[in-house]
Amino acid sequence: MKKGSFYTYFIWGIGSLFYLYEYFVRVIPSILNRTAESPLNASMSQIAAAASIYFLIYSPMQLLVGPLFDSFGGRKLFLLNSGILAVSCLLPLIPIEPLLFLGIGRFGMGFASAFGFVGIMYLCTTLFPPKRLAMLSGLTSTLGIVGAVAAQTSLSALSTTYTNVWLLAFGFGLLVLFLLYCFIPHDKPTQIFESTWQAVRMRLWYLAKQKHTWLIGLLTGALFAPFAIFADLWGIPYFTQICHFSQLEASQLVSILNISWAIAAPTIGWISDRLQSRKTPLVVSGIAATLLFAALLWFPPQQFISIAILIAALGVSCGGQVVGFVACANLNPSHMGASSISFTNMLCMTVCGLGQPIVGWIIDGVSSTYTLSESYRLGLSIIPVMLIITTACVARFFKEKAELQ
Repeated sequence: MKKGSFYTYFIWGIGSLFYLYEYFVRVIPSILNRTAESPLNASMSQIAAAASIYFLIYSPMQLLVGPLFDSFGGRKLFLLNSGILAVSCLLPLIPIEPLLFLGIGRFGMGFASAFGFVGIMYLCTTLFPPKRLAMLSGLTSTLGIVGAVAAQTSLSALSTTYTNVWLLAFGFGLLVLFLLYCFIPHDKPTQIFESTWQAVRMRLWYLAKQKHTWLIGLLTGALFAPFAIFADLWGIPYFTQICHFSQLEASQLVSILNISWAIAAPTIGWISDRLQSRKTPLVVSGIAATLLFAALLWFPPQQFISIAILIAALGVSCGGQVVGFVACANLNPSHMGASSISFTNMLCMTVCGLGQPIVGWIIDGVSSTYTLSESYRLGLSIIPVMLIITTACVARFFKEKAELQ
């Protein structure tokens, strides 16, 4: 099969359905409180605690999924984990202790979903030349946003019961599994170590010793922070309580941030491929995101249309985040491509996972001394601080290959 042929794009599209399905399942808890006949009989905080188990397993699994793809190849892991993801959607329907089984189901969903993005990027490294990887990384990330939007709109419109939500998710999973079985090709993974677990340890140790892996991984996390820290948790309270917009307007602003990023990510990836540079898009994105987020915090426009334009520009500037995954894959040995991407993804998720509670602690800690708006701005200021520090480090210390072959 020729790399970069039309058929390879078709295979990439089929494989990307798994990543879309991962996002589809990830956001289901956000609509559970709007479904009828729910057996949970639990508060939103309890549902949130059960749902968060997804992320508790997702992040550490990033250390393992890359080496596993490098050792076992794509087809076996795609089929196994798409099956686990689909079956996990049935566990919340077990009538005995439904909240407990929701948590167990979310554990399975997080475990299987950890193979999504890294798996697609592994597939890309085997199907396409390096000069196209950044664009495909952006397109794959865009599909994740499509999956989230599809879940929130279609499940809310088509299913009115708790049971139907999970049954539809299970049915969608079976369709994805069938398509993966039919079209994902058999591959021959590189076997250069004595055993898989020795390979895991050696690859992770190698990556942990590479300065560029940490530089790119931390900047990738900082560029994702406006979404995972701000938009996902603090965005709507900030826009309603500090900027004094309505709940509907605040939701629209958060949506604009996500949509603008989804559009910009593949475009910036394409620009990176055309420039044959990973460093330039990352540094430009970091500088622009720092300035725009600082403006949003300390000089927010009062008119909705003005702040919407600012938010859209912020989303576009953060689109360079997807280039970070490809940068690490390009700089490390080719047989560690998936391991490099998964290590970067782990650093990204860790930065954002730690950032959420830190912002909350700062807001609570200074609220007795400062006004509410000042407390929010001081807490959220860790985002532009992270951005400028990591961008400066990449600009100063990161050296990329002279040419992407």
